[in-house]
Amino acid sequence: MATRPTFIPKFEEAESIIRSRITGRLGEEWRKEPGDFMYDAVATDPPEIKQLEASQDFILQNAFAQYAEGDYLDAKLAEVGLSRKQATPNKRSLTITAETGVIIPKGYTLSQVILDSNGNPLQYTTDPFTSFIATGALTLTVTCTTAGRIGNIPTGSPLMLQPTIPGIQSIVDTGTVIPGTDQESDADVWDRYSFKVNNPDTGGNKYDYTRWAQEVTGVGKVMILPIWNGGGTVKILVADTEGQPASSLLIAEVQEYIDPNSEGLGEGKAPCGAAVTVMAATNKLIDITATVTYDSTADPNIVKGNFQAALVAYLKELIFSESPVAYVKVGALLINTQGVANYTNLLVNTAATDVVIGADEVATLGTVTI
Repeated sequence: MATRPTFIPKFEEAESIIRSRITGRLGEEWRKEPGDFMYDAVATDPPEIKQLEASQDFILQNAFAQYAEGDYLDAKLAEVGLSRKQATPNKRSLTITAETGVIIPKGYTLSQVILDSNGNPLQYTTDPFTSFIATGALTLTVTCTTAGRIGNIPTGSPLMLQPTIPGIQSIVDTGTVIPGTDQESDADVWDRYSFKVNNPDTGGNKYDYTRWAQEVTGVGKVMILPIWNGGGTVKILVADTEGQPASSLLIAEVQEYIDPNSEGLGEGKAPCGAAVTVMAATNKLIDITATVTYDSTADPNIVKGNFQAALVAYLKELIFSESPVAYVKVGALLINTQGVANYTNLLVNTAATDVVIGADEVATLGTVTI
């Protein structure tokens, strides 16, 4: 990720400096100490001048994409044909067991115990119309009504039909199909902007394919493999924004956007003659075990949660980097987790060594036992 520079104000001054400059222009016949008439007469000027200077800095800052923020950065994006990705809802899969004749209408509501920003239970709606022609189990997808990562609840979370439907025997959440994403941050959208302006369109080099794939909402990092199956072929390996191998639905969206049906007809972003195959990266689970000595006031559950969060962030950094999962780095993350006094017997995938990640693999967190 490109490092975004920090804007340094050019015009804004401290009020004391502005006041000294104003009073310094008064004749020596005037007293200018605090409480004197002339001091008080100009007292309202420095704050207003400072505000004008701050406004000048604000205009200067947002004139350049590397410093611009919010709507002003969006305007700079538009100049190069980009736009900020908006928040998208989580889509997940459910296995529902029901009796013969049960019907679940399209758009039917299911509730979760997690609350949204307004304090209301998180809700999902069914995507297809579902009819049970015989007693048994059917799989269907549901979409969260609240956009953003808040909908990315753990696999196996309880979901309840609202209102209930007679004849439903069980509802099992089998996990996320497409993760929900928050609105793209200034830092992330600047990264895409910087990538594009530093790698201008060429009509089909590997940087173009990277940018095209990342224009699809839900795509995190990608790897481009040219001539993977002979001349005129391109493979794109995809990981989602959560650092997981992309789901089949997300893969289908990227395929449709870049080269529908992988025919190389130029009906997507890819140029004519380039047959593109989009695939999910292969999942490489990373399991961690260790014996931990805790600080006297530490809560083991909180320590484990913080350690897992640090591991997830570290593994996301490694996606398609060709770097191994470093044993010493995992140890450093563990010992630097608040509440950990010491540890022994640290194993990463049952060994005290680095874990090599294949070119087409994405390292994701498996089980953590401490």
